[in-house]
Amino acid sequence: MEDAKQINADNWTFSGYKSSDLLAFIHLGAEPQGDDPKLLYLVTVLNQDEEEVFQLEYFSLPEAIDSINYRYHHWDFVDRTQRLDDGGCGSCSAH
Repeated sequence: MEDAKQINADNWTFSGYKSSDLLAFIHLGAEPQGDDPKLLYLVTVLNQDEEEVFQLEYFSLPEAIDSINYRYHHWDFVDRTQRLDDGGCGSCSAH
């Protein structure tokens, strides 16, 4: 696997993997633990309607990165700061 085409500690907040109709990425979550919630790193897969299909929880970023790279490295690597579609008014993130 090429370094430029995998998720790492520098790009995890804006990178993911895409198949024909699914998108896998890491994002932050939290788990209640008394007065001090525990931070979670969530590997999530969404379908093209942005509905959650699958999710794994990790307590450390390196574990989440290893998991997503292992499970989805064969999908297309995407920079999520770039548009995934052909554009147009209805496709912007404000809608």
